[in-house]
Amino acid sequence: MIKTQKTKTILCKPNGRSADFTSANFILGCQNFVCSYCYVNRFDRKFIYVNTNTDQILAECDKAIENSPFPKIPNQVDDKYYFVDISCDTDINRHWYDYNWFYVFDYFKNHPKLAATFATKWVNTNLLDYEPLGKIRIRMSLMPNIELFEKGTSPIINRIKFLEKLFKAGYSTHINLSPIIYKEGWLKDYSELFKMINDNVSERFKQQCGLECIFLTHNENLHNKNVAKGLEAETYLWNPDLQVEKTSQYGGNNVRYKDKYLLVQQFEELVNKELQIKIRYIF
Repeated sequence: MIKTQKTKTILCKPNGRSADFTSANFILGCQNFVCSYCYVNRFDRKFIYVNTNTDQILAECDKAIENSPFPKIPNQVDDKYYFVDISCDTDINRHWYDYNWFYVFDYFKNHPKLAATFATKWVNTNLLDYEPLGKIRIRMSLMPNIELFEKGTSPIINRIKFLEKLFKAGYSTHINLSPIIYKEGWLKDYSELFKMINDNVSERFKQQCGLECIFLTHNENLHNKNVAKGLEAETYLWNPDLQVEKTSQYGGNNVRYKDKYLLVQQFEELVNKELQIKIRYIF
């Protein structure tokens, strides 16, 4: 259920990984409850909140960089612009008709220092009606076995083929490989995924693309919810023999892989050998 409001939480905060900053939520919550691992599902929200004070949220994005040097000191996010993640707690494409996203895009496209970015699991051809001029970065989420972990989202092959269309339309287009889930045959699964990418994107696309690679962090509360729902995916998400407890910066009982360093090394080797797209960050 959708509820409109004027949010009091308008701060734009430092990020440092997917973007330089993260804006306050334009929409809080997501109707895509099919992703078994997603942290948004940890919360028992009764509503999806659509925040109507758009201009206030955008003004805070400008304020966030008022003391930042420009020209920007190049980093793994971008060499020229300060990128702001505008969709941390929702999927823009899943909630395309619930907000005037082109209005938000225009703000960043016309800003001399800022650009916008968001991750998505959905193919949305409405995006092709816009001219982003490289100031909007779409990070397409890709993973093997989506029929197990992301039921109901856009098929992987459709997402991959859409990448090239977005690139040709003028978007900065990256790939979000997350969460990376360790299971029997996981490297073989990713090898097959990388072949699909190689077969459907151009070399020019790969040269501008960056990868963000994030290994699974799971949560005890979400684990219990998934068990109650009888989700098959939970067999692969919660494996105490392979995981160790981790308290996140936001609190909560989380688990991550014990041998993460080795897994990261193996994954990097596979990317460098078979995909050959630069890794922006991996953890």
